[in-house]
Amino acid sequence: MRNFYNLFLRVRTLPLPVIAAVNGAAIGAGLCFAMACDIRAVAADARLGFTFVGLGLHPGMGATHMVASIAGYETAYRLLLTGELVDGSQARELRLVTAVEKDGAAAVGRAIEMAKRIAAQAPVAVRACVRSLRQKQDAGLEQALWREADAQSYGYSTRDCLEGIEAVEGKRRPIFTQYEQYDLAPKVKSAL
Repeated sequence: MRNFYNLFLRVRTLPLPVIAAVNGAAIGAGLCFAMACDIRAVAADARLGFTFVGLGLHPGMGATHMVASIAGYETAYRLLLTGELVDGSQARELRLVTAVEKDGAAAVGRAIEMAKRIAAQAPVAVRACVRSLRQKQDAGLEQALWREADAQSYGYSTRDCLEGIEAVEGKRRPIFTQYEQYDLAPKVKSAL
């Protein structure tokens, strides 16, 4: 899993700012890739979401870290635990994206406009600023990636994952039946 994540998250190692333009659906890994970019411009009718849990999987590719870092924990809980899809305007309200444009072409145009504004700035200062911002944002990312990879690897072996995939293929709601066991009774030590 980690090798797969590293292929997509390589954008975090580029010494320049990375701007994503989303002009359609960015769901699951696609949105994770966009969230790994520094700035995001989207079309108003874009569909964005993290649908992992609906497939019986833990989110991956840094989703648990990046969404909380960019949009806050409440938004992370809401989107990662429900699999809710949002449009571009909703994504802006939730602070997932920087700009919302009327359509895909306008979103790409806005991304290019932002790139030109950045390119007009002092290159050394831009690169140093990117390093500083990412250093802060990436603190804890490595630990999150290992946790996600471990949880996803386990998830792929569960009945719920198989059910989630079959439900998508059959265009029906999944019926999940697998539960983790928790002992909610308090542990009381004997005084004897």
